[in-house]
Amino acid sequence: MTTAHATAQGAPQAAWLRRSAPAGEQIRDFLQCGAVFSWSEDRWIIAWGTSEKSPRQHAELPSFYAPDFLLSDPLPWRIYPHAAAVSPDGLAQQLTDKAMPRNWRGFDEAGFASSFAKVQDAFRRGELRKAVPAVFESSDRPVDSTERARALRALANLPAGLMPYGFWNETGGVLGASPELLFENDGIEIHTMAVAGTARSGAAPDETLDDPKERVEHRVVLDDLVAQLSPLGSVSRGATRLWRIGILSHLRTDLRLAPRTPVAFDDLVARLHPTPAVGTAPRDHWREWTAQLDCGPRGRFAAPFGLLLPGGTTRCLVAIRNVQWDTDSARCGAGCGLVPESNLQSELAELRLKLAATRGNLGF
Repeated sequence: MTTAHATAQGAPQAAWLRRSAPAGEQIRDFLQCGAVFSWSEDRWIIAWGTSEKSPRQHAELPSFYAPDFLLSDPLPWRIYPHAAAVSPDGLAQQLTDKAMPRNWRGFDEAGFASSFAKVQDAFRRGELRKAVPAVFESSDRPVDSTERARALRALANLPAGLMPYGFWNETGGVLGASPELLFENDGIEIHTMAVAGTARSGAAPDETLDDPKERVEHRVVLDDLVAQLSPLGSVSRGATRLWRIGILSHLRTDLRLAPRTPVAFDDLVARLHPTPAVGTAPRDHWREWTAQLDCGPRGRFAAPFGLLLPGGTTRCLVAIRNVQWDTDSARCGAGCGLVPESNLQSELAELRLKLAATRGNLGF
């Protein structure tokens, strides 16, 4: 197959979204050093080859945005020499699911309990209205190409609403499936969503929608997003609903912005990240609060992860429900939103549920 890079320099978005079938050698290269982004339920954008790190997107090639949570990387964009649009099912058929089993060490529950107490003290002092500490399970050894193949096969079979994403090379990577869109911008309208409040999918809809703690948590996120977007133009919001995805359910409210003037990708990231769904409310000093409350460095957990196509729509996810790794080990992260009404044991149970869902989504 001739790659999109070789045939469509400067082509419009439609050219990059025409599906193709990479050959076996290209799939092997993709598993060694590559990236993936779910553009729609039946179309993934994949890229492979040695990537170039850049401070900005490329004018003629798909550009993957993969900073750390703190946005400290001066070269957050990754540009690959080869890219193609593929069917998730078609790609999965070219991948094996043979990989060694993996054992995980549980997260630091005592450390989370300490963070919970710090947050409750901050609520009483009036310094915070919401906070999201993160915890991590860990596992020896990195995620190799055989595990990446198995994980990608698993991701291709996930329910609608979970959006696979990731990138990797010889030094490490991240791979996951997020339910949360940070933003989508087609040049006319900007779409985002408030996703906060979690329950097991078996819970009755009215029970979750009417739960005071979950509604307070969701409202904080929703109000923050409206406040961030309103200076840019007219904001419309959909109804809050219970959104079931796999074993988890969330409260979700969609927001659409009709901007008065065009808004650049980097400007949207700076305005929206981190939402109180993964950070703090108010946003003041969110980096300092992250350092105080998290049970380990976040790396790329809950960071923005985006794709920009030449001349087309841009999309950016919130990089949750993932596993990230380096040359020595792997980590699986989860966070939970704390408000004054939160209960420690309930939050611990939510973290265990999210971690189990993430490992299941990835075939771990």
